[in-house]
Amino acid sequence: RAAIAEADRVLLVVDIEEEAQGLSMMREFGFEAGKTSLVINKIDRHGGSGRLQTDEPPRIYLSAKTGEGLDCLKQHLKTCMGYEQASEGRFIARRRHLDALAQAAEHLRQGEQCLQNGVEGELLAEELRLAQNALSSITGEFSSDDLLGRIFSEFCIGK
Repeated sequence: RAAIAEADRVLLVVDIEEEAQGLSMMREFGFEAGKTSLVINKIDRHGGSGRLQTDEPPRIYLSAKTGEGLDCLKQHLKTCMGYEQASEGRFIARRRHLDALAQAAEHLRQGEQCLQNGVEGELLAEELRLAQNALSSITGEFSSDDLLGRIFSEFCIGK
């Protein structure tokens, strides 16, 4: 239940014969409306076609065996996570990603100024750490220890 509460999106997968039970299970266990989708599998047993039904909860009909409807599931997940279809050469990002990139760029500019002005290395290291933290909010966990390990593995430090 804790993992479900923390999840961005919950997919409850049931066989096509169990669609009604899946809906009642969602009510019984308190699956949060707006973040839960019902995935109905094994449509190949009844000659159904893959499709997305946008009622609440959204229902995606598919066959894991034949692959029918998997594109509907992929598109549904992209839509749920805020991705849009981009034309060639165009990049679509979430607002928080753009904000994190702007923060990282600002910390890198500050770090560059530290280098140019001969400021103490600790201040440069702090700017790099802050830039790394901003990028980590997009890419996932990357600790200061990881950054220091990488620096020390690539540069020769005097003894």
